Amino acid sequence: MTVQTKAMKVHIYDTHVTTSNGNYYHFDVLVSDEGINRATEFAQQYIKELGLLEAEIDQKKCNFCHSEMANPTVQDEILHRGYYIIPMQGCPNRLIK
Repeated sequence: MTVQTKAMKVHIYDTHVTTSNGNYYHFDVLVSDEGINRATEFAQQYIKELGLLEAEIDQKKCNFCHSEMANPTVQDEILHRGYYIIPMQGCPNRLIK
């Protein structure tokens, strides 16, 4: 039996990080309504999970981009972890857990 869950609206924060040695990371942070005020915190957590130290970071920004309805995978991860990362340029193509 499949349990139907209520659709979740997520907010996407476009995030860019440049390190002191010139590496560039681009990823999106997806959060629910409850996580809006923590998007930057979640971005910083992901940066640490990539193995970057704060001292290595020259520039970072995490800006609201848009909102949309979450697919089931994203919704499950947000319910479990509080956020979901879409890795793009310079990031590993897997979710770090």
